[in-house]
Amino acid sequence: SLTIFIGLTVTTVTYYLTCVVKKPLLITGSRSYADFLQRRCPVLVQQYYPTVWCFTSRVHTIVCAILSDLMTTFKKLPCYRRDVLPTPDGGEIHLDWLDHHGNGHHDNRTRPIVVILPGLSGHSGSGYVIRLAQGAHNKGYRSVVFNFRGTNGTKLKTSMFYCAADTTDTQHVVSYIRKLYPDAPLMAVGASLGGMILFNYVAKYGKDCGLVAAMVASMPWDAAKTTESLEEPVNWLLFNTSLVRGLRRDILLNREVFDKDSRVDVDHILKSSTVAEIDERMTIKLFGFKSVHHFYTAASACNKVHQVQIPLLCLNAADDVFAPFSSIPTEDIKNNPHIALVVTSHGGHIGFGDWLFPVRESFIDKLYQQYIHAVFQYGDEELLGKKKK
Repeated sequence: SLTIFIGLTVTTVTYYLTCVVKKPLLITGSRSYADFLQRRCPVLVQQYYPTVWCFTSRVHTIVCAILSDLMTTFKKLPCYRRDVLPTPDGGEIHLDWLDHHGNGHHDNRTRPIVVILPGLSGHSGSGYVIRLAQGAHNKGYRSVVFNFRGTNGTKLKTSMFYCAADTTDTQHVVSYIRKLYPDAPLMAVGASLGGMILFNYVAKYGKDCGLVAAMVASMPWDAAKTTESLEEPVNWLLFNTSLVRGLRRDILLNREVFDKDSRVDVDHILKSSTVAEIDERMTIKLFGFKSVHHFYTAASACNKVHQVQIPLLCLNAADDVFAPFSSIPTEDIKNNPHIALVVTSHGGHIGFGDWLFPVRESFIDKLYQQYIHAVFQYGDEELLGKKKK
C-alpha cells in the first residue's frame, strides 16, 4: 500500500508540474499592448500555480467560492458608503463606495475610480467582490460596487431587473460617476455576468463609454454555449441549481413587484430548474426579446469583439465550464489591437486560487491590481500614446 501511495503521489506531482503549472497565454493584436502588459503586470510572465490540492475545474471553482464566502463571515465588511441612485424609470441602483483618503498622490477630486460589476446574484458582500474593492483600495484608489437591481437584499421599485444584454443601468451609473468626479480617471471591472454587461457596454459606446480602460474576468463569451455546458448533468447539479437558487431568492424578495407585471407569471418562474428556463419565462419578457436565442445572441460578447475601442483586458481559464475555451473568438481578438486575452491552463470560474490556500491573494487579484495600477499610472503615456504635460 505504501508503494501504491508513493506511486500515486509521484504521478500526481509530475502531472501537476508538467501539465497544470504553466505561464498564462497572452493573445492580442497589438504588440505595444502586449509589451505594456508584460512590463507592468509581472504575473503574466510568471508561471501560475493553481491550488495544488483542488486544481481540477469544478472542484477548484466550488472550493474557491465556498472558502471565499466563508472567510467573509469571519471578517467585517469593508466600510462601504451607500449611495442610492434613482433611475429614469422610477427604479433605483445601490452603489457601495469604498473611499480612500490616505496618500498624497491624489486628492478627492482626482483620485482614480474603479467600478465593479459582480456576477449573477453577486453583490458588494460577495467574497470575490470584496477582494476587488479592497484591491483597488490597497493601491490607493477609490472603488464602487455597482449592485444590480434587486440584489444584495434590496427591494425593487419597478419590475425592471437586470440581464447580460442590457447596458442601460451601466450607462446611467458611469454617467453619474463622471459627473460626480469629472477629473478622476475611471475604469471598470466585471466578473462573469458582470463582465458580459461591461463588455456589451464598452462595445456599444466605443470611445464614448467614459472609461479609460476595462477588465473582464471569467466572462462567458457565448451565452448559448455556456447554457449548453451548464446543462450537462454534472454541471447542472453543481452549478446550475445554485445559480437558480440565487435567482429565486432575489425574485421571491421582490415578488410583490413582479406580481403586478402582467408580462410574467411568478409561480411559473419559480418552478424553473435552469437559468435558461428563467430566461425563457422572465428575462426575455421583461426586456422585450423575441426568444431566448434572440436574447443570447444579443448578450454574447463573441459577436462584438470588433466594436471595442478602449483597452480591454480579458481573463479566462481554459478549463472554465462557464466559458468553454472553444467559445472564445481568439482570431477576432487578434484582429482588434484594443483587446488582450489572458488564458490560464487551470483556474475554474472566478477561482484562480493560490497554489496552497485558495483564499490567499489569487491570480485574478494580482493581475487585477497590477493592471489597474499600470493603467492609472502609466496608461496615458505607454498605452494611449499621450505625452506627459
